[in-house]
Amino acid sequence: MINIAEILEKNKIQDYDIDTYELGFAERIIAWVLNPFISGILILIIIGGIYFEMQAPGIGFPLLAAVVALVLYLVPYYLNGLAAYWEIIALFAGVVLIALEIFVIPGFGVAGISGIIMTVGSLVLIMLRNDFFNFDFIPLGDIVVAMVSAMGGLAGGVVILILGGAKIANTAAFKKITLSQTQESSQGYTVNANAIVMNGKRGIAHTVLRPSGKIMIEEQLYDAFTRGEFVERGEQIEVISSEGITLKVKKV
Repeated sequence: MINIAEILEKNKIQDYDIDTYELGFAERIIAWVLNPFISGILILIIIGGIYFEMQAPGIGFPLLAAVVALVLYLVPYYLNGLAAYWEIIALFAGVVLIALEIFVIPGFGVAGISGIIMTVGSLVLIMLRNDFFNFDFIPLGDIVVAMVSAMGGLAGGVVILILGGAKIANTAAFKKITLSQTQESSQGYTVNANAIVMNGKRGIAHTVLRPSGKIMIEEQLYDAFTRGEFVERGEQIEVISSEGITLKVKKV
């Protein structure tokens, strides 16, 4: 392989200075994070962290991991001029739309689909030096790599959610930070003294149940959740069982 010195000698250039630039620690970290493979792993951590925090709220570590991964993903691309303001805003807007679809808007429609498109699209665009969707000076290979990295991270996150979601509760690390013992009422533990008499009672959905919300029975409000189905406000419900201070209900 021909080096710079050989090229200069071949062209008979004798009066020259060669300055060698070495990346500093911060630059090496940024260059490492900009690797498409690392970007895909960060996307995977973001998705997995948010999911596991929603599954076990209050733990904090999954959400912290997701936030750190998001910062590591965005900051290097922003410092290198790849992530524009509108791309970052589109990413957060997509996440907000998905959250609205899950927690506020019943069913799965325009908000959810738009959120997924905006989230995936912004993750890809952040990795490309485009000028408001102008890809004239971007090699096709870079576009393919960015799409594979984003979709690979998303797909890996989904796989982890499917395969690892059910197993994480059985790990030793998870049991150390969660309550695994059952507090039986025979031992004196009690949360809701009226839990038994509520079974079989009927009322109405005071709010939309998606699948959790508020219900009203005999002019009293209770926290409730369904077995997964959505119940519109005002529809009749029946109490199936009690889970602590929360009632499990079904639509009549």
